[in-house]
Amino acid sequence: MFTPRKARRPLTTLITQSVFVLIAIFALLVLFQNYYVSTQIISREAARASTQTSTLVQGIFNFRLDALEIQQDTIGRSDSLVSAVREQKRSDIDRLFAGLDNIDSTLVPDIRVITRSDSLYWNDANHGFYGISERSLQSLTQNLAQTKHWYLAQTPSQLGTRYILMRRSPIVDTQTGEILGMLNIGVVLNNNLSLMVKLRDGSNSQDVMLAVGSTVIAASFNKKPEYGQLDILLRHADEQESFPLNNSVSVRKTDLVLNDTPTFLSIYTIRTSPTASLLVRSHFIAVVALFCILLGILFWGRYWLKNKVARELDRLMSYTSDIVEHRSVKTYEGSAIIEFDRLGHVIENAFVKLGEQEKLFEDLFNFSLSPSIVWNANGQVVSMNPVAKHQFGSYAESSSSYAQLIEALLPHVLRAVKGEAVIGVNTVVGSDTYRWNISSIFIESGQQQIIAQAQDISSLVEAERQTQLAKEAAEETARVRADFLAKMSHELRTPLNGIIGVSQLLQHGLTREQHQKYVDILCQSGEHLLAVLNDILDFSKIEQGQFTIQPALFKLLESCRAVEQIYTPLCEEKGIDLRVRMNAAPDLMIVTDQVRLNQILFNLVSNAVKFTDTGGVSVLVQVLSSDKMTVEVKDSGIGVDEAEIGRIFEPFVQLESSMTRQLGGSGLGLAIVRSLVDLLGGTIHVVSEKGQGTTFNLSLPIKVQSRDEKIAALPHLQHSQIFFEGKVDVLLVEDNNTNAFIAQAFCEKFGMKVDWVADGVKAIEAMKEKTYDLVLMDNQLPELSGIEATRHIRQELKIDTPIFACTADGLDETRNAFMLAGANYVLLKPLKERALIDALKFFKQNFRAND
Repeated sequence: MFTPRKARRPLTTLITQSVFVLIAIFALLVLFQNYYVSTQIISREAARASTQTSTLVQGIFNFRLDALEIQQDTIGRSDSLVSAVREQKRSDIDRLFAGLDNIDSTLVPDIRVITRSDSLYWNDANHGFYGISERSLQSLTQNLAQTKHWYLAQTPSQLGTRYILMRRSPIVDTQTGEILGMLNIGVVLNNNLSLMVKLRDGSNSQDVMLAVGSTVIAASFNKKPEYGQLDILLRHADEQESFPLNNSVSVRKTDLVLNDTPTFLSIYTIRTSPTASLLVRSHFIAVVALFCILLGILFWGRYWLKNKVARELDRLMSYTSDIVEHRSVKTYEGSAIIEFDRLGHVIENAFVKLGEQEKLFEDLFNFSLSPSIVWNANGQVVSMNPVAKHQFGSYAESSSSYAQLIEALLPHVLRAVKGEAVIGVNTVVGSDTYRWNISSIFIESGQQQIIAQAQDISSLVEAERQTQLAKEAAEETARVRADFLAKMSHELRTPLNGIIGVSQLLQHGLTREQHQKYVDILCQSGEHLLAVLNDILDFSKIEQGQFTIQPALFKLLESCRAVEQIYTPLCEEKGIDLRVRMNAAPDLMIVTDQVRLNQILFNLVSNAVKFTDTGGVSVLVQVLSSDKMTVEVKDSGIGVDEAEIGRIFEPFVQLESSMTRQLGGSGLGLAIVRSLVDLLGGTIHVVSEKGQGTTFNLSLPIKVQSRDEKIAALPHLQHSQIFFEGKVDVLLVEDNNTNAFIAQAFCEKFGMKVDWVADGVKAIEAMKEKTYDLVLMDNQLPELSGIEATRHIRQELKIDTPIFACTADGLDETRNAFMLAGANYVLLKPLKERALIDALKFFKQNFRAND
């Protein structure tokens, strides 16, 4: 039988082909690994960028609303708007908003409406542009009556359903605290191109689309794109929050949150990502170039190997093969060709270092102080380092700690098998807590394994628990302290109300000079005690961080005149001079917190007047630039020793002197001044000399804004003008007999008829049975509080009778709660005749216009 011989080829051909195949396979593997790593990096970066885009979109949306909200609150307290609304000059309102819109067109809401008593008073007529009727506009503003935040509403229009973001803000006279109406603003989301462009540019996206469910209401498409709105929505129906439309375009859906509440609005951001397609193309070109290069190497290498390198190459390959097969490094004997000789020694050194690294890895795994466990792709434990075995046992020991640990980690290991990065997994084993980081690795055989490494964080967890307990204890202490101050304020102001009220009633009814002197002393003592109480409450609020800065635009001259009008009579009584100067124009307008600025000036001037018996007090107010003002309060009083100046701003400190003890005080006035200056971002310094007087210098940051409009003076009623022509029926709700007697006496003094009830339930019954012209409502009442009674009268009985709250609680939270419940005015106990006269003036101007 003839057996054909197998075809034989030269050694050089075999070597050349082998080298060609090996290089080609190796190059392809490198390209594949590079492609895989690159795509993973690109995917993770795309996911991170997508998440950042969602955060950025929400942030831009919130920033736009916050800017509108700040502008709205500022306008609501501007003197111009208050004056225009009070005098019913709608043309002034038009000019005011037109001027604001010209200043910054990016902060112009789509709709502005002013309401008074839940009815439309003024609007900018923009609702007609959006096809919204006045009836629908009325309904939208009424829906805002229950919230002070942004409100997302939908309303019918001639152009279809409109989605609008609405918010209201009170128009407040900062001098009297009177609420003249509500300023409502709205942002129409349908076809809101400016909002879409801001979101698109701010998020660095190609296009942005706003949708309600599957309905698109706005988009930034300024030309026909390579995709459509319908394609995005249909594709998203089966995708996650982030998904690709094609190889170069990806879409991210962001569900908008308003006031920490999810809405039915969604923002779709479309971004081009040509990196992936470029990567695929570059790898294809690289593969083609690689094969061309390999083909040239094949022909050239065959010739070169055939003549010069075949034998040496065979020796080198044999040496390499021996190392790989036997996994032991032998000494390379060298080669006649220098390059091969170097290559052989490089291979020898490389295998030596590789062996050292493998041993190093084994040592790191075995001698690591952190528990480490290796799993295979099927979720089975392959190996555990000694620390892990010591702490948890092993599968051979079948310990309960081991079983508990494996059960807790297995789901996370299976996630890592799928390619997810799992970090920060906490497990509790016995009394210890461990935090695990789990990642995927590939061994030489190409098999996937999972390594889990742990850190004992038991002490950290215990520290966090102790920190949380300490935080809760501190919060509870602050709450108890605030409750105590509120109760003490009420308990102290209630008897003070009786003392001051009866004293004021007696002042006008006594004829004997000696009795009049006694009553004057009683009034002064009550006022002094009230001032001390107010200082303590203000300082407590500052300590608790409850004082907030509310910048507003006002005339600087108003504060200077207030100081002059209040303290000039006191200085004349003491026989000293008071000089108030200002270097600015009379119509100069500044932006800062007017209430806090006045409080600082009053405290400094009051302190100066108190300790000055001869000479005088001078106040110099200077505006040095568009962002800075200074105040100098100088007196010729008793002065302070240089050694004691450092203690002058300390709370509850009164420097030892006979006059200090004689004049008294809480020792908190200057401490409050220092705290208020710090809150406003300013500085204060004091210079004093014993027997020569004291000078306070303070610097405050401001914003100067000059304008040409004249500020109309508020109408002023004389004391005699608060009497009423017709009968005025008053319902007095007060559980304290003394307070009721004082309030009733004051009201009857001005010709008002008073019915008195002692709790909120009886007040509601009285309102059902009789119509009253005015309600004086106390806060802390038996059965039902004054705030709840006010809310019931407004919401359940639908009665719009003016309600003036009377509370001994001086906290802002109580005042705000009363106003939100529907009160029209808030009086602070103890009731003083001047404050009651101001309240009755407000009542007569706003609710008894015919008297």
